[in-house]
Amino acid sequence: MSPPFRSPGYPTPKKRQAGPLLTDTISVKEPIRPPGNGRRRTAKASHGAAHEIRMLRAEVLTLEEELRGLQAKWAKQLPDRRTFTTAQHATREKYIADRSVTLHDALKDVQLQQQFTFASLQSAIFHSPLYSSGEEILRTLHFNTQLGSDPDDRTMALAIHKERSVAILPSFMNQITRMAVNKTQKYPGSNTATKTALPISHIDVTGCKDCTLVTSVFMSEIPHTSLEEVYAAVLAYFDSIPTAMRRHFGVKASRSRLNNIEAPVAYWRLNTDGIGFPPTVNHVMSANLTTSLGVVHLDAIPDDPSYPTGRSEFDVCALTLTPRKDPATGRTISVTLRWVVLYRYNMMPGDPVLKKSLEIVRPILNGDLITASVCSYIQELLQQRYTP
Repeated sequence: MSPPFRSPGYPTPKKRQAGPLLTDTISVKEPIRPPGNGRRRTAKASHGAAHEIRMLRAEVLTLEEELRGLQAKWAKQLPDRRTFTTAQHATREKYIADRSVTLHDALKDVQLQQQFTFASLQSAIFHSPLYSSGEEILRTLHFNTQLGSDPDDRTMALAIHKERSVAILPSFMNQITRMAVNKTQKYPGSNTATKTALPISHIDVTGCKDCTLVTSVFMSEIPHTSLEEVYAAVLAYFDSIPTAMRRHFGVKASRSRLNNIEAPVAYWRLNTDGIGFPPTVNHVMSANLTTSLGVVHLDAIPDDPSYPTGRSEFDVCALTLTPRKDPATGRTISVTLRWVVLYRYNMMPGDPVLKKSLEIVRPILNGDLITASVCSYIQELLQQRYTP
């Protein structure tokens, strides 16, 4: 490459000598440490790591020995290679299924804790409340019926209460269970394009200004073809509530009828002695059955001068039964059970007693208790029918 053009009088540049900044070596002094401390820490860390490695190697040897023992046992009990492979595959699938169930239960517990946190936030900002299905369930299922002292007026008020239950519950139960299905299908891993798998259980905790609402929406299929017999099983469940509370929860419970036993609407007082349940509640039970629908509504009557109770804590529930028919034959193949429960507690969501109470009543909330009772009743009925 030719040198750059310069005019004749342009002086030739002299080479500069490198200054001290270019030639001197830049040195960085190490910080002064106390002698021996670094070496002792390094030796201690190395000793700990070596010990951990030895422990891991010993654990690996133990697991390998256990695996060889299991392989020998399997080979002895399952000499056929195809059977052995099938058994291995079944064991692996069972392990995966068990892990999935465990993870699912853990996630439900995490979700429940998040519900408590969210409910606490709702209590703190009740002046600007968020939408809550718990308050809607309370407004719909709790009629706040007031009874006077005149016997005829009391009978009339209970009859009107039943008429209202039969009129509004079917559509509301369809609506609230549809909302629960939609919430379930929004969870990760669900497929909204496929048919919803039953049973479905959705528990919600709602913080209010001076109380906490615990609600549950449950939907299931009872594998029985008779609506009348499933309805009878549900009535038997409500009749046996004191016995069931003693058997399943260890709670002392007693119930006394507050109106004539021949009255079309049952009105009773339930006394309980145990955590998780309101101590004294007056319940009115409305029940009705047609060829296509069964309705049961259990509401609390806190305002009764003849039988006063505490107004702050009570429970209500509602249930509907509808036959599911085969489209081809029109015959009933099962009965759809929709179940909604609400507990009103006179405490804030962060109260430890509330969390303990929720764990106690969980079998009621998630539908386990009523499902087991109904299925047991039907099973005994079938055994009596077909036993010679």
